[in-house]
Amino acid sequence: MIENNNVYHDNILEQDIKNNIEAFNQFKNLSVFSIGKLVGVNPFLMGPHLGTAGLVTKMYTYTGLDNLVKKYKQSGISIKTIRIQGNGTPKESMSFEQIDFQNVAEEIWDKSFIKNKFKNTTFLLVVFQIQDNVLYYRGMKSWRMSTRTLETEVKSFWNHLHTRILEGVTLTSVKQKNKTIVENNLPSMIENTVMHTRPKANDSNDKTELPDGQLITKHSYWLNAGFIGEIVSDLPPLKVESSIENSISKLSSSEFDLIKSNLVETIYTIEEFYTLVKRQLPEFNLFQITDKFLSELDFKISPPYIFNTKYKKINDYFDNIIFAQPYFSISNEEVFNTDFFLRYLKKLENSLSIVKVDNSTFITKYAMENAGLMKKDLLSFQSAALTKTMKNDYFSYKTLKKDGFTHDIDQYGFDPIFYESLITQSSNLKSLKILDTTFFKRSNRSLNSKNFFTNLLESQNEVSLNLNQIREAIENLYSEVISYDSLEKFLLKYNKAPYYSSDLARLFIDKTNYVNYLQ
Repeated sequence: MIENNNVYHDNILEQDIKNNIEAFNQFKNLSVFSIGKLVGVNPFLMGPHLGTAGLVTKMYTYTGLDNLVKKYKQSGISIKTIRIQGNGTPKESMSFEQIDFQNVAEEIWDKSFIKNKFKNTTFLLVVFQIQDNVLYYRGMKSWRMSTRTLETEVKSFWNHLHTRILEGVTLTSVKQKNKTIVENNLPSMIENTVMHTRPKANDSNDKTELPDGQLITKHSYWLNAGFIGEIVSDLPPLKVESSIENSISKLSSSEFDLIKSNLVETIYTIEEFYTLVKRQLPEFNLFQITDKFLSELDFKISPPYIFNTKYKKINDYFDNIIFAQPYFSISNEEVFNTDFFLRYLKKLENSLSIVKVDNSTFITKYAMENAGLMKKDLLSFQSAALTKTMKNDYFSYKTLKKDGFTHDIDQYGFDPIFYESLITQSSNLKSLKILDTTFFKRSNRSLNSKNFFTNLLESQNEVSLNLNQIREAIENLYSEVISYDSLEKFLLKYNKAPYYSSDLARLFIDKTNYVNYLQ
């Protein structure tokens, strides 16, 4: 009976995929801009690579098949977008999950993550192709990796990766022009026809720990571009008749001049730009914002921004603003309150180009260097702090100071937030903020407050503690004083493990111990 149910379920999914492919045929040979007009979104405004992933989401909604996306996820079906170049080869390889090096070292092939991934996943490949600098939808294909490929090339890749990790990955610093990169001997594209490993991280400082303790930039699994190209090579070729993709907005010279005269800022968010133009030209619509339209105004787009062409990249503009002064403070302007900018600011923090001195202000590297504080000094502080905390326990900056930790850069007299910020950027440590206190721990994985309080209970050899006992433990362990009311408010969200009883004003390691306590 179970087998019959599985067959029935597979047949339904197979029919869903067939219906999906047929429904998407209406978009064949249309440019992404033309598709955007159909589905109600301008792809130029959606992000990098013309936002093909975001556009596909809108295509599902337009066809009435958006319910399938959730159904696919529950059934081991993964939707992947591919961009094919004019010569028929993919623009880039296809990335998958981040590699957990510790797990790879401990797993065996038959129970490995990568075998399970490709054995049990069906991929829906949504293919776009560039022709004459315009991106078109070419088609969709359902694909599952063959057992032969899995048990030969992919197994060979895994064996290679597994062996390299067990033997110890070789990391070699290589000077390239004005920067130094770190090369490694993990499986590369030239060593396997199907898969390779490659860094996929926020920046070179976004690292993880190898089993032997070395730090390496985070890597992911990748399917080779050539292999992907072979998979989709049997899709029907493009048949393009015409395109409106790069057509210039039909505005008169006087309308262009009117817009230009009102563009007094160097940079706008897309929303700010659209509102400004709409105020001058009420009939203006979002679909008139294209690369060619913006170039006429000496502007260009890098979502979520539209900025003057005197800057090659949006990051150049931000660097100019941030490093033009000793200290940079985040203003209330929309431009500086987007997720993009906050991520870029975090990237600069990770590289120690800026260091936080209060909640919204940073000292820049040039100000530090002028005061004689070099990057090597900051790295030395991080290393010394890490050495002081070789144990795997949580700690705070106050804990370090209480334990007698000192360093030469203490003489600069910054507030604790500066030194906490330096520790936060250490690749070996993860941080967690609880009630205005930053806690740290040696870990490869992100920390969460549930684990913190579970660890606190375990450190006291107790399965439950009342609020005052928790406050006392935190003060004894971390030299941090937390108010009764704020702690109670914070713990109210825990209803599983750990479990907080507001009636008893007591935190339990889990709900079972709460029930036992009542008995």
